Amino acid sequence: MKVRPVRGVAAIAIVLVTAMNGVAAPQTTLEFWTISLQPFFTDYVNGLVAGYRRANPGVQVKWVDVQFQAVEQKLLAAIAGGVPPDVVNLNVEFTSRIAERGALVDMDAAVPAADRAKYFEGLWSSGRFKGRSYGIPWYIAPPVLIYNGDLFKKAGLNVLTPPATEDAMIEAAKRVKDRARVYGFMPPLDGTRLMYLFLENGLPVLSANGKLAVFNSPAHVAYLQKYMDLFKADYFPDDTLRRGFTGAVERYSAGQLGMLLVGPQFLLRIKESNPEVYAKTFVAPYPMGKGRVIHAPLMALAVPRASKNHEEAGRFALYVTSDENQLAFSKLTVIFPSTKKAAADPYFRQKGTGPEWQARAIAVGELKFGRDLTVVVPNQTELFKIFREAVEGAFFGKMSAKAALDWAVREWNARL
Repeated sequence: MKVRPVRGVAAIAIVLVTAMNGVAAPQTTLEFWTISLQPFFTDYVNGLVAGYRRANPGVQVKWVDVQFQAVEQKLLAAIAGGVPPDVVNLNVEFTSRIAERGALVDMDAAVPAADRAKYFEGLWSSGRFKGRSYGIPWYIAPPVLIYNGDLFKKAGLNVLTPPATEDAMIEAAKRVKDRARVYGFMPPLDGTRLMYLFLENGLPVLSANGKLAVFNSPAHVAYLQKYMDLFKADYFPDDTLRRGFTGAVERYSAGQLGMLLVGPQFLLRIKESNPEVYAKTFVAPYPMGKGRVIHAPLMALAVPRASKNHEEAGRFALYVTSDENQLAFSKLTVIFPSTKKAAADPYFRQKGTGPEWQARAIAVGELKFGRDLTVVVPNQTELFKIFREAVEGAFFGKMSAKAALDWAVREWNARL
């Protein structure tokens, strides 16, 4: 697949001839999957689809919105069944897993260099597997710290002096639990998110050549032990490991969590679900670890190889991620575009009311620290499962921190 310009004079002539002969012009139907954009962005996506159809009369676009928890398995089932979408929204972790199966179009080969140059290089390369990119960057949301001002006051904390480092956030969480009698935080430890914390603290997961796991050093063990001690002292709930981010958002939205590390766009969901908690919410920069880098999750658009419409799918993906369309999307929610021109727009430096405006200004300042830190490895599903089992085994008393990480590293290195 090479994504080429819109068809030109020859194609127009074919349409005119078929119309004059009373024969309908051939139609192409694209199926476009997004992740959890309904109902908040239904009008926006419908507008995208309508705009593309107006510019490309021979193309129909069927939009399907899929919940985050279901998208990977649903995509694999659709590919296996011979009915894949033509363009699918994936995060970097899903992109690399599907690419490992040889199921995605190589975007380095498919997209012309002039189009690739419109995106930030670091974001274009985030979707790489074995040196090739399989996703067109769409939007990114550097996380910020949001916190409940009322709970901070009950804990004797100054709402105007939020924690600026990870260690300071831990101390604030302990104060909230001890004095306000609700959990102060739910640290991102579920699944593979401990890997991001390792990397944010300058602790590598892989060797420099990517061929060995190295996350069982004394520093890694001490870092894991720190959170195990907090868990044992009941400073965060066990559903941190079981329900992770979903459970944390629910607790915060219910007024039962002091702090939440979250993409700024989630402020709008909290505003919708619980305006009272939204009104008490303050925003601060993400509390930095010692590595001075922030994991900023990236969403991308991929084209399954099983699609019968590679060229049209590529054109549609470039249209969705164009400067104009990304900027319009950013104005509806608190996200950031992956294209250089859109990100330079003065809009991102405007001031407004509500914590989401503050979050937008904060996140702009964090972009220089942001990267998608997803660890891309072969056999990703199996290796991530091993890592998750090791971490859960440590937290639930089945293994010591050292034994858990030693076991996981041995298992990884036997498979890398």
